[in-house]
Amino acid sequence: MKPYQVKRKFNGTLFTAQFNGLSAALKMQDSINMDGTGVTSNEKLAAYIFENVIVDPPHLTADDDVFPDMKTLNEVVTWGLGVANGKFRGESGDADAEKQGK
Repeated sequence: MKPYQVKRKFNGTLFTAQFNGLSAALKMQDSINMDGTGVTSNEKLAAYIFENVIVDPPHLTADDDVFPDMKTLNEVVTWGLGVANGKFRGESGDADAEKQGK
């Protein structure tokens, strides 16, 4: 399966996220839980999304200026999680999103 990219603006910043396949989504799910609990760690989730899904702007952290507040950070992470799980495929009507194969 080839990766797909999708773009979306949040708070004036254009983000590009990449879907890397369902195997990558499974690996993500295994790596974002709090040790031994099965509960998702928000910190691990955000770090995984920024390292593996959001390809532009590169090298993001939760403390970057593109996130003026927790609301924006959560919106970007939630969107990135959807892209990582392939949920952007087949969408229509999102004026801010562009989809493209790479």
